[in-house]
Amino acid sequence: MKQCSIIVFGDIGRSPRMVNHALAIADNTEYRINFYGYLDNKPTQALLSNPNIRIVDLNLWIVNQLKKMPRFLYLLYALMRIVLQSIYLFLLLLFSRKQEFILVQNPPSIPVLHIVSLIKGIRRSKIIIDFHNYGHTILGLQMKNKLILKMARYYEHQFSRSQDMALCVSGAMQNDLQQNWRIKATVVYDKANINFNVISKAREKHELLMKLDFHWQWEVLSHNETLFTEERNNQEVIEKENRPGLIVSSTSWTKDEDFNILVQALQKYEELANIEQGREYRKLYVVITGKGPMKEEFKEIFQKCNICWNYVKVNLAWLDIDDYPKLLGCADLGICLHYSSSGLDLPMKVVDMFGAGTPVFAKSFKAISELVQHQKNGIVFDTPDDLFDHLSQAFRFGSNKLQILKSGVQAFRTETFDQEWRNKVLPYIRNLK
Repeated sequence: MKQCSIIVFGDIGRSPRMVNHALAIADNTEYRINFYGYLDNKPTQALLSNPNIRIVDLNLWIVNQLKKMPRFLYLLYALMRIVLQSIYLFLLLLFSRKQEFILVQNPPSIPVLHIVSLIKGIRRSKIIIDFHNYGHTILGLQMKNKLILKMARYYEHQFSRSQDMALCVSGAMQNDLQQNWRIKATVVYDKANINFNVISKAREKHELLMKLDFHWQWEVLSHNETLFTEERNNQEVIEKENRPGLIVSSTSWTKDEDFNILVQALQKYEELANIEQGREYRKLYVVITGKGPMKEEFKEIFQKCNICWNYVKVNLAWLDIDDYPKLLGCADLGICLHYSSSGLDLPMKVVDMFGAGTPVFAKSFKAISELVQHQKNGIVFDTPDDLFDHLSQAFRFGSNKLQILKSGVQAFRTETFDQEWRNKVLPYIRNLK
């Protein structure tokens, strides 16, 4: 059986697009796949149970030990980590059976791109680069050293030219690659996988919400009810008539998402609902999922807000990989604060929300209109005032705004990633020689 490789220099469990690539290759070809990445979070069962996919953990014991170095030696740690991981990945690819093609996620660019370029020269493997964004623009959010950023851009540009096929996530990125780097890329739009579905039955919602145990700060609930649902004596489950609006936002807590916008918008909503004493506007229960470097900062902010607010509550949660799609299926609304370091990528979290039938309010940036169509399947906003205005319209008692947007989401759900992949990627793989 022929072999290929997929490389994610990150957490496989949080790389849904590359997981979808792996499953599409396994389902539509006769290749055996070596999937290289980190196993920080458990991947989906579909990936783990597929006999044609072998997961290779890139975590190294010595790199984990280096993390214990003092903070002032961070640059030394980063350099040593790159060197050690480069050698490890290079040796894995060099001494494995020949890979007919290697599919690489970009970013991160360093150290992956130069390694696969070397392997291509030595073993004649074809290289497919899937551009999710640009590595140098993400690096630009973390540092302002112009020389380092120029070097990172040069590295990414030069080694990207080793590709035999390029994929990307948006038409805007396709145009940018063509105009600035002379790389002809094929747009493969993300679609949610089969785990993301609309949950319409009240009992399914009730069982999930009972498990997650969301509660208002001081409200006492009986053993058979949640904030949103209630099981009656005849075992019928109903959704409460004046239940809070359930809003979900997913984040990696990085600088390309501005949660200050959400804090300010929710503060304005709280003030409005307080003036009306809850007669005209629904309470809001906001669940924010994810881990990342800025989480503790906003955790402290939202803890203070929860003490003061009467009509809005925020819960920073970490969900099992199987519960997250179900929660999206229960939500009234998704909020995306991603604004893109390049302006060219499209957030997978919105794709997942649409897959679950949930409309999205999304922060405006260059490419977002390729995914969120304003006033059709969601709302595109710029400022806290914009977000507040749309929240107050959507969650006013009697408003049908969210139902209208939900009907627009259904068109997105008619196409699958597998269809997109078979039309655009499979022909190239079948013609490999």
